[in-house]
Amino acid sequence: MVKPSAIHQNNNFLNISSFFLNSSIQANFSLKQFPTNGELGRESFAKATAFNPLYLIIPIQTHSTKVVFCDIPGKVENCDGVFTNNPENVCSIQVADCMPIFFAHRFKPVYGLIHAGWRGLKNGILTRSGELLKRRNYNLFDFDVVIGPSIQDCCFEVNNDVARYFNLEFITMKEPHKFHINIQKTAQNELIQLGFVNEKIMMMNDCTFCNDEHYHSYRRNGSEAGRMIGLIGINGELA
Repeated sequence: MVKPSAIHQNNNFLNISSFFLNSSIQANFSLKQFPTNGELGRESFAKATAFNPLYLIIPIQTHSTKVVFCDIPGKVENCDGVFTNNPENVCSIQVADCMPIFFAHRFKPVYGLIHAGWRGLKNGILTRSGELLKRRNYNLFDFDVVIGPSIQDCCFEVNNDVARYFNLEFITMKEPHKFHINIQKTAQNELIQLGFVNEKIMMMNDCTFCNDEHYHSYRRNGSEAGRMIGLIGINGELA
């Protein structure tokens, strides 16, 4: 299911909490207007969205497939996905074209976030995430999933060296040796194959490359690009 962008809150962040059936879940995504550089950026964003920054789980992202279940807050080295069932914890990631993928159990305080670009998809970060939840005896069909703002197929142009890793169903050839890949549909398809339910997967259609007003983009701005922050946890009234 494709969803338009959620409501802009003071032009600083998106509140996507309403996409989850579990009313205790709070999920936010910063916009370009919010300064989110480094750890201080995550802490300030947590405060702005009424999360306690002392309980942030901060993966040190490397485009890996490492996904972990965290009981306590803090940094996790060489990691691109974090989950928890401790309602005090706040999961976080940072992105600038890659997909922020939010997970929340429909009935229990179980939630997480992964950072998934083309490398993560190719190498199996979604499979690792599904396996992690299954090992914890959670049923994947009990989760809502939101694929947040990220580069869309209109702008994600690659050569054959990248395109060859992906299903032809989600590739469009624009000119010889130039291909556009729909990484959102690729992720959705894999999530369904793993056991998540299609009707419980929401894809936001904001393209981070196209929308210079609201989003940072590494493809657009290179090493000068900032980052957006994703947070998910239990809302302050219930935590």
